[in-house]
Amino acid sequence: MAQMRGCRGGGIAYCFQEPLMKRISAPLLAALLACLFLTQCSVVPSLSGTRASRLQGLGYEAVPLQKVAGDSRFSAVFKVNDAPMRFLIDSGANSTDIDKKLASSVGLRQSDGVKVITRGALGREISSGRGFGSLQIGSMIARRFPFTIAPSPGRKTSTSSYAGQVGLDALSATGALIDIPAARMWVPGPRSERARNPRLLGLGERSGLGKKTLKLGTAGRLPHLILEGRLQGVRVSWVVDTGAEVSVMAAESFQRFNIPSRATNSRMIDASGDRIALRHARLENLQFGEVKISVFDLSVAPLSQVRQYFRDGNGRPVDGILGMDFLSTGAALLDSGSGLIYMGLPKT
Repeated sequence: MAQMRGCRGGGIAYCFQEPLMKRISAPLLAALLACLFLTQCSVVPSLSGTRASRLQGLGYEAVPLQKVAGDSRFSAVFKVNDAPMRFLIDSGANSTDIDKKLASSVGLRQSDGVKVITRGALGREISSGRGFGSLQIGSMIARRFPFTIAPSPGRKTSTSSYAGQVGLDALSATGALIDIPAARMWVPGPRSERARNPRLLGLGERSGLGKKTLKLGTAGRLPHLILEGRLQGVRVSWVVDTGAEVSVMAAESFQRFNIPSRATNSRMIDASGDRIALRHARLENLQFGEVKISVFDLSVAPLSQVRQYFRDGNGRPVDGILGMDFLSTGAALLDSGSGLIYMGLPKT
């Protein structure tokens, strides 16, 4: 995101494909290949360590991720119809979006008769289309891959610095894992189980990848990843979203707890470019399975649109979004295809 001062990027948007099915994605602003050279990006760490060694032993190959200046989220250069483009890594979207002008420049043609309605987290509707082409992440190539072709909104959005975003469909199609502390995306290589069985979507639960393993649910019929936990003994559920810079709790849920908050100068920018003021709060004794968080600072904002479409395994509206701050602090490895998140670096 071309982040504005005092603003935070929000990764979730709502997308409805007509007449086939409901989906979720984000409209995108046409962008040059910002930060294509590493001199403009954050330095990536080495591949040493138990987690990297374990994944390499399982036949996975590393794809470097970077951060555009002023943005705490990850992006990477992938190939669309053999043309390199920089995409935001966004587990808060189920579809992979590309700007209409860039799509046309690489021969992605919009399919007739398919209409996709996208909504930002704050509810604005944008009409998009669908086109098919190849998507290459590392050595993995997804052919006839469905892209959401989005019009340029003409203003700053949470994805303005990128050609588009890769969502859960791309992660599943390529079997990719997101390794937050290593700034790497791991994809199956020719020695992996995926090479022998292309139907595998994820790695599956393995030892040596984290201190704790948390199982993720989905948002009903939607594929978005839901992590359930407890706050003050009350069940709470969250969307796991690498496309959000900070974690946000819905004001509608926050008011149930006797927790103070204060106003800030920060605003959340959603995928359509709309903005909303954020408040700051500190949660204590938040728990996810065996993972206990004594203090967790986060933002608070109205998320009525998010709560309308995202529900946990019990049919309850979700209580918020877990963003890159949570994932970075927890040294997370996300295996979206298997519905797993590994927290904490394994012991060396």
